[in-house]
Amino acid sequence: MSHFELPFSLVTESQGPTQSMQIKSHFQPIVSLTHRRVVGYEALLRATRASKPCSPLEAFNLAQLENRVEQFDRECIARHLTNFGEMNTENQWLFMNLRSETINPRNLRSGLLDKFLQRQGLGSERIVLEILEDAVKDPSLLQDFVQHYKEAGFLIAIDDFGTGASNFDRIWQLEPHIVKLDRSMLVNARNSPRRQRWLSRCVALLRETGALVLLEGVETEDDALLTLDSECDLAQGFYFARPSLRGDYQAEQLATSIQSLHQHALHGQLARQHTQARKQRTLQCLLKETAKSLEQEIDFNTATQPLQEHPAIERIYLLDAEGVQIVENLHPGGAPTATPAYAPLNQGAGALWARRSYFRNALEQPGQVQVSAPYLGLPDATLDITLSVALRGGTSGKLLVLCADLPASWLENV
Repeated sequence: MSHFELPFSLVTESQGPTQSMQIKSHFQPIVSLTHRRVVGYEALLRATRASKPCSPLEAFNLAQLENRVEQFDRECIARHLTNFGEMNTENQWLFMNLRSETINPRNLRSGLLDKFLQRQGLGSERIVLEILEDAVKDPSLLQDFVQHYKEAGFLIAIDDFGTGASNFDRIWQLEPHIVKLDRSMLVNARNSPRRQRWLSRCVALLRETGALVLLEGVETEDDALLTLDSECDLAQGFYFARPSLRGDYQAEQLATSIQSLHQHALHGQLARQHTQARKQRTLQCLLKETAKSLEQEIDFNTATQPLQEHPAIERIYLLDAEGVQIVENLHPGGAPTATPAYAPLNQGAGALWARRSYFRNALEQPGQVQVSAPYLGLPDATLDITLSVALRGGTSGKLLVLCADLPASWLENV
């Protein structure tokens, strides 16, 4: 292939000391969990030198020693584009990693790259350029680079989000089309309901920026189920398909496997919901019973006795119609051992909880028990759920809100 003066130089034959290195492309399928099919491929470098395998890291380290990293990167990209063009794919993306050296003012020449793509029968909308969000120290340079290639029709993906200096502020600034979550986020979520919640919330926040979310490193069925539960749009990993010269996979088998995952996830979710609903009903009955006693002007300690006997309840307290706590926290079984680190937050009487959703929702539907989403509860900064119900306070008839806190883990454990 002739040498094109392009942003990636697009030469396919090495020159200089690395001439003995042979480079190939392997392609790993990327699947849409909703559409149950492959929607793209990530191009991966496979290199050999002196007939021995050479990892991508070793290959680029060698190029670094020879002061030709940018040239070698261009050769790899050219090979990926050529090989992908020969695969005769339809309506599927090609994901390509860009090294930080590629992101510079000299590389704002998308038109030349587009001409090369046309020779391969590819449009810029088929190419996803993967960049590390902290690859370039100058944020304005990175933003200019991203904006230039977005305007030229290329898709931009932020790679390895969740590691290093990842932050949402940069995502809002760059507005990438796709965010790839690092495999470490999946590994950390295994066997940890708290981290699974964080994974789901992270996905939801990223989707609010307008980006699709792709989870990397899906290796097992459990990983795939976590990916589904987190509502990621795309997934990549050995569970679905391994990298190969032509991105081979069994389409029918893949679709069936993803369908089975959906069914498994749905059944698991329904089972959890059933168990949680049963637990909630028990607590709701206790809360309504306590509220009825308070409306009959029975003293707080006696009225809350049914709630105090439930093993999951941590705190019971009462708010007025303005959200002010009018009694000190009642702790079933006696006050817990004080945590010195949170001593300034221990006193609950007088606290204003009007901004809490469990208070506002209770006021909107008096007599109906509300169950909050998990949140960081005070005073001890644990993950809690609050049950609340609005009631009429005896002869005064003023609205009060009865609240009971319990660990979020108690409802989640099925």
